[in-house]
Amino acid sequence: MYDKVVKGCSIFIFIVTITVLALIIAIPILFSAFNADFRGDLTKSEKKKIISQTEQYLYETYPTMKYEIFDFINDNDEFYDNFEYAAMVRNTETKETFVVYENMDKKQIEDTQEEEKFINEQVKPKVISYVNKTFGEPQSIIVRPPYEVDGQSTIFFHLNNKKEDINEEMLQSFIDYLQDELRVKHANVSILYDNEKWKREF
Repeated sequence: MYDKVVKGCSIFIFIVTITVLALIIAIPILFSAFNADFRGDLTKSEKKKIISQTEQYLYETYPTMKYEIFDFINDNDEFYDNFEYAAMVRNTETKETFVVYENMDKKQIEDTQEEEKFINEQVKPKVISYVNKTFGEPQSIIVRPPYEVDGQSTIFFHLNNKKEDINEEMLQSFIDYLQDELRVKHANVSILYDNEKWKREF
């Protein structure tokens, strides 16, 4: 009986050990495969094309910028809607990073700094004007651009209005305004008023 227990324990320990070792070996391999699929796995000719497009675009768009291309994105899994390959660029003076990519829909080279400029210079002033005109002056308002390609902008404002002053139609009209008139693609919208919080994502 004792020998059977010892033998059973030995087998159990052996199985657990093999399982743990298999996981230790498999997890880094899977992670490396995913990382290679997302960040690299590009041929030399593909990298050469991306570098050439990126350098030409940066020369024309930001002629005085000092930069380095430090990585690539290979969107094999179609995580993003508007590009397949992209270059990750670092401004060596400001240390800020951004992505340069060929927009498949527009057939032109773009970068994530353009989206930031669009949100800050075109969307933000109009959102502030809309909120003041529709709801009155808010306690606070935040309009922040996304930090990644095809990411969500953040729009938050805290209204002084009472609950009875706000209805669903007013809030939905604001979403329609963002999408239809301002052409904001993706946003995380939060509106706080009279201890109520209303959220929408698109």
